[in-house]
Amino acid sequence: MFPFRLATTSYIYPDQIVPNVAKLTPFLDEIELVLFESEGQDNYPDEVELRNLMNFCLNGEVDFNVHLPIDIFLGDKNEEVRFKGISVVKKVIERTLCINPSVYTLHFDLRKSHGQQERDINAWKSRIIRSIEEMVEYGIEPKRISIETLSYPFEWIEDIVKEFGFSICLDIGHILIYGQDLSLYLEKYLPNTSIIHLHGFQNGIDHLGIDKLNGKTVDLILYHLQNFKGILSIEVFSFDDLKSSLEILEKEWER
Repeated sequence: MFPFRLATTSYIYPDQIVPNVAKLTPFLDEIELVLFESEGQDNYPDEVELRNLMNFCLNGEVDFNVHLPIDIFLGDKNEEVRFKGISVVKKVIERTLCINPSVYTLHFDLRKSHGQQERDINAWKSRIIRSIEEMVEYGIEPKRISIETLSYPFEWIEDIVKEFGFSICLDIGHILIYGQDLSLYLEKYLPNTSIIHLHGFQNGIDHLGIDKLNGKTVDLILYHLQNFKGILSIEVFSFDDLKSSLEILEKEWER
């Protein structure tokens, strides 16, 4: 029905990754595996889960993209914090290469590990570059690393993205909630975008269904998606938000 590949997250139902994938596979082209890292625990798929996910791929039922953990800080002043982030990225990529993800989405977080925003942007960018250089042996093409739009203007890092040959993850929910110019972002960055995260927001709450977006915004998005060949991931975390989003997408696309 669409020129793009349709996806959603691996956390639509209150269950583990594999049961979510089994329920979602008949309706989607890809599943966005959202992997979290936190002190003392993680939700990385184990060997049994990976074998099950591989079977979905081998049977041609669905493909995967991977959202790398978000609590890594590749621009942090603390070398230990940076090295931990580098290690996490390498670990996730190495563990999931067996399911041949279409893209890995990575954050260049402007926050420090204790939550404060970095103010010296040039120094932060230099540390980001050093972290990337220490992660160069991904074993995958640079285009399969997508750098996500976050709270700061993406133009701050677009030179890094270009230098290393990365692609872009346009997170439309982030662009809107932080008051950035959606039309400008779509026109400027869509040609180098491999994956779009689409979700609504209301009263400061993010990752809601796209029925929370106004009609003009939906029209603008769909206009730019007419020839988009990448991945559109409905980045929500509940069945109700996914259902309402797919209904809006189908109805407005046909219109």
